[in-house]
Amino acid sequence: MKALTEFSPNSKIFVLIHKMDLVMEEKRDEVFAKRKAQLEEKSANFKIKCYPTSIWEASLYKAWTQIVSELSPSKEKIEKSLKNFAEACQADEVVLFEKNTFLLCFAYSTQKVEEKTNDEQRFEKISHIIKKFKLSCMSSNSTFKSLAIETNNFSAYMDEFTNATYILVILSNKNVSLEFVKLNAALCRQSFEDKLSENE
Repeated sequence: MKALTEFSPNSKIFVLIHKMDLVMEEKRDEVFAKRKAQLEEKSANFKIKCYPTSIWEASLYKAWTQIVSELSPSKEKIEKSLKNFAEACQADEVVLFEKNTFLLCFAYSTQKVEEKTNDEQRFEKISHIIKKFKLSCMSSNSTFKSLAIETNNFSAYMDEFTNATYILVILSNKNVSLEFVKLNAALCRQSFEDKLSENE
């Protein structure tokens, strides 16, 4: 803390309070609050963000995605661009995943999705499925690049988007073709690349 105060006073500090699964469920909130208070007491003038985590459930994934999002100086611009992209494609949801880890970077969801979905772990589940699929491709000497799914209820399109991300687009409007979505993605790829590069 002394070194940060001297050399990097504007630092953001994130703390993962880990192995929370080893604490009895009814005591977790209390233990987390106690540890957080101890850390805040020792954090000098820095505002720290604490996350209770475990490798056995979604908390670790959720913490890392929140940290990645928090560290982005272009967060508001990217979220606005995602909303504009979703509206142009009439998409229900547009999600950006980091290319190597498949951590959630940014997401835009319409009110329709928010009303229908009560699964807070859906992005982690998608990430896990795609990572397994990528591994299957590698074991058969293939490379995963894109994925398109069309059902009676929805269409989903995932593709490499920028140098650092994959994009996932979910549509329920059957009048919008995946080709139209691909064209829109190609047209705005460079704009997103520029915004994301501001984060580096």
